[in-house]
Amino acid sequence: MNGEESLRLRLIIFAQKVLNRLRFFPVTLMMVLLYAARKLLQLRQGVAVVRVGEATGEARDLPRNVMLWLNQVLRNPAGQQFDVCLRLSPAAIDTNLHDVFSAVLTFPRFRSIGLYWDASSLSDDLPLWQKQNGSDAAASVRGEDLGSSSVTRLEEFFQADHGEIALPVAASRDAQTLLKRQAGSAWVACLNLPPEQSSLAGILANARPDVRFFDFSATLSKETRVSNHQSIVDHGLTLHERMAIVVAADAYIGSFDELGCAALISGRRTVMLGGGASNRHDRIGRGDGAVWFPRPLEPAALTIEVLQFLETSIPCRIANSR
Repeated sequence: MNGEESLRLRLIIFAQKVLNRLRFFPVTLMMVLLYAARKLLQLRQGVAVVRVGEATGEARDLPRNVMLWLNQVLRNPAGQQFDVCLRLSPAAIDTNLHDVFSAVLTFPRFRSIGLYWDASSLSDDLPLWQKQNGSDAAASVRGEDLGSSSVTRLEEFFQADHGEIALPVAASRDAQTLLKRQAGSAWVACLNLPPEQSSLAGILANARPDVRFFDFSATLSKETRVSNHQSIVDHGLTLHERMAIVVAADAYIGSFDELGCAALISGRRTVMLGGGASNRHDRIGRGDGAVWFPRPLEPAALTIEVLQFLETSIPCRIANSR
């Protein structure tokens, strides 16, 4: 028996002893080893894809900006899975890091994520994420600024063809159950209005008693409260749970944030409010039932626009259901 056969026999005997002690097959350990072997093969073949985003300053809209960025990443190459590296500001630890992580998880082709707070650690780890061969590989890991998003990027996302959004099954099931119990067969619209336009909630609820409004942003006063308006701002919902309600509803009316992104990706009828002053348009529309008002409108003008949107959307839904 040569040395190689002896080593192989020893490994087999050792594995048998370990399994006899455990009295069960370590499935989790086996999956980890298989994943590590697959990743090593991808690194050697140069097909592992990693995307790097950087937000070094205070980024209030970071969850939304991450969704805008990853939606663009998914376009090329088509169908390929990817890893994500995010270099964040230390200030992001206590603000919206949880929502950033939740936003990344909604993309079905996402595979793994690395979080960093300094450039040196990210630079040291990049060779572990992706094999570096030539200028093409270096370009593929170049960090992109996620601290802010221009109106141009928001408009590109608004007009783009989107894939799918992957939410936890439990969140989706709970959202569908909530809407079915609270709204029945009524047409459901989610409200996520900017603070300066919060008065629109009561106006819409009174003008359209046939629509059930679920409000993420405001609670109506006792004097203006109506039966078809339900505030869920204090329900302690996670980002995935809020997204699931948006996806389960018929329409979304509100801010161009991560909830608005979820509405567009899932194909809900959408009225998007704010996000930046467009130099070209006060109103931007697309053919599948979405409209965006980049600039703040006067309350009266905004009310007319939203009511017209509801008027054209509800008959369209009834016709499609037939």
